[in-house]
Amino acid sequence: MDALASRRSTRVFTPKALRTVSSSQTGSQTGSPTPRTQSPQPRSMQEPVLVTTWDTTMPVVAIGQSQTGELHVLDAQAPIAQRHAVVFGMQANDTLVFQGICDICVLKGTVRVYEHESSGQWDRVYSPVSHPLVSLRAQTQTKDEAERDAEAQHMYELWATSHNECEVVVAVRAVDCGLEHLGRVAPAYASLFTGSVAADSEQLVQAIGVPGMTPMRTVNAGVQVLQTPEDWAQALDQASTMPQRLDDEFEPIAPVYAVAGAQGQGKSTFSRMLVNRLVARFGRVFYMETDLGQSEFAAPGALSLTLVSAPVLGPPFTHTGRTEAYHAAYMGVVTPKNDPDRYAACVLRLAQVYRDHVRSERARGSPAVPMVVNTQGWTRGLGLDLLYALCQSVCPTHFVQAYDPATSDASLVDFATVEGCDPQVLWITGMSSDRMQGGDAGDAGESGRRVQKLAAHDMRTLSLLSLMYSAWTAQGVATWNMHKPLAARTPVRVPICDLVFWMGEEDVPPSQVLRAVNGTLVGVVCVARAPGAGAHEWSRDEIRGLYADGVSDQAAAALSEPGARMLLRSHVRARMGDDAGPVLVPQIVYGMPSLTATTFLTHALVRSIDVRSGHVHLVIPPQSPAMESPMYRVVGIVKGPGPSAFGVDVPVQAMLDGGFAERAMGASSGRHTAARRRRAPMETNVGIQEAPYVSVEVDEGVGASAARARGGQTRRALQ
Repeated sequence: MDALASRRSTRVFTPKALRTVSSSQTGSQTGSPTPRTQSPQPRSMQEPVLVTTWDTTMPVVAIGQSQTGELHVLDAQAPIAQRHAVVFGMQANDTLVFQGICDICVLKGTVRVYEHESSGQWDRVYSPVSHPLVSLRAQTQTKDEAERDAEAQHMYELWATSHNECEVVVAVRAVDCGLEHLGRVAPAYASLFTGSVAADSEQLVQAIGVPGMTPMRTVNAGVQVLQTPEDWAQALDQASTMPQRLDDEFEPIAPVYAVAGAQGQGKSTFSRMLVNRLVARFGRVFYMETDLGQSEFAAPGALSLTLVSAPVLGPPFTHTGRTEAYHAAYMGVVTPKNDPDRYAACVLRLAQVYRDHVRSERARGSPAVPMVVNTQGWTRGLGLDLLYALCQSVCPTHFVQAYDPATSDASLVDFATVEGCDPQVLWITGMSSDRMQGGDAGDAGESGRRVQKLAAHDMRTLSLLSLMYSAWTAQGVATWNMHKPLAARTPVRVPICDLVFWMGEEDVPPSQVLRAVNGTLVGVVCVARAPGAGAHEWSRDEIRGLYADGVSDQAAAALSEPGARMLLRSHVRARMGDDAGPVLVPQIVYGMPSLTATTFLTHALVRSIDVRSGHVHLVIPPQSPAMESPMYRVVGIVKGPGPSAFGVDVPVQAMLDGGFAERAMGASSGRHTAARRRRAPMETNVGIQEAPYVSVEVDEGVGASAARARGGQTRRALQ
């Protein structure tokens, strides 16, 4: 990292809009729009902002569904709770903003949402108030009419019997996916998808509202609406429509888009829009996640490379862990500041996997798949060095930088110092206050709707809760089961000797490893499907052979990074003698898994460890039935550092779920335990007496609690 930092040039680039030179001197860089300034209005002067232009006089058909599944037209005055769907017409450029979860199907014309042109197929859209609310916009241009499924065709026929003059016809269907019940597990997030109805939106709700979806005529202070500003639209058009470059052999170069910028500038939102644009053009796109704290598809604590083939129509916690990563590396922390070298090595490994895939696709004559790289928001000091290392590894063909004209006018990367990297630079203004509808966050408007401005740890909590409470239908549709606590779920029973316990840099004595792992969140590691050139590719028979008599010393060494320290089970067996029976000591490795031989699969909760029988009980999120089960490739678990060292931990809401809060307080305080048990009986028969590893007592005495590293003002000022 020191060598990389020394190569950085002291000169900086500035956006074209901030330069005084002519456009002919800007080279391949694309300027941003002229910086905009806006003085915030006093809260007393702020008025609700009109965001939905759809007219309630447009024709609407409310549709109900009988118990047998038959669709029928409802009376216009029928209660919203009876509606299964509504079909309504829209004019070109009409907008509809809503909060909640619903399925949309454009029966005629085209509607743009998250830069995805929806037409003919059902798309599930998530619009929580914690993120910019989704806006549906009717388009004048139409794609080729797509084939509708049976239900959508029946809805269109019910509509066409009385209406057929609208340019765009949209069906909105109510859904019950389980995520709307998130407040049952975490009451602080109960109002993400539901809220009070403002007086000016009552007529709109009565016209086209369905259960779980609340349309909004106006928004008040603090509520953001998902928009595509002009400069964003220009950057998306250039990135998604420009011709591909050619290499020396006149073969098209796979486009690689790196999106960079400081925190809160909208990098993830722009990346989501760019992915949807590229999916429409190429059919598939790779997404490389390099932000450990706020991942898009993988859970926090991992860097992943995911192949996306469907539009992304919601914030990260609505699709966390729903797609198995093509390759992933687990670090178990939310920041790379404590181990930047491994972070850079993980990024390099993911870039190599992507290039290997591109070469194999080219050998088969298939078109190259583009890649979008979402970078972290740490852009100063060591974070900037890591950004340089990332650009050196992925070699982007397009570099999109989000910036705030009021505070920043410099390019993050001087590509003249990055060997072999000369990308097209695109500038976009960040999501600053002038893009917020209604004023400052945290203010409450006339409707009483209060915005939940979530911090980074809230986003991680939402992603982890979404992952741990995820479920699937038999048809492979993603759902959530918020009514069954984690403590009541049947764990996976795995022999201790069949797993490698990677302890990272934790200096835990071998005799205390099982105690240290019990009750924690661990990373599940499996054998990689893309081991890379020169690496050993494990066959299914070889993987099964690992479990014949436990993971051997040779296998553990091959699956671990070079230089890792190991507790050799063969030495333990030799000391115990041949008459000792089966060896239940785990294969302990003080280090991390190999980046080439292994890949991160998902997080798991160590529910308990049965030392007598030699089994670990893991609560693992279910995998999609549409995918080949990766469980046969699981070879070990990784214990990351604790929260005091920026590690990923179990959300406390998940540990207290199921009515265990009263038991935990009674057990930890030692007072009125029996009375609390009588007042709050267990709702589920899980076979435990108290909530494990939960305490409400205050640690006392010197050394009673672990010291927590905190970055002070002085240190941040030096970065």
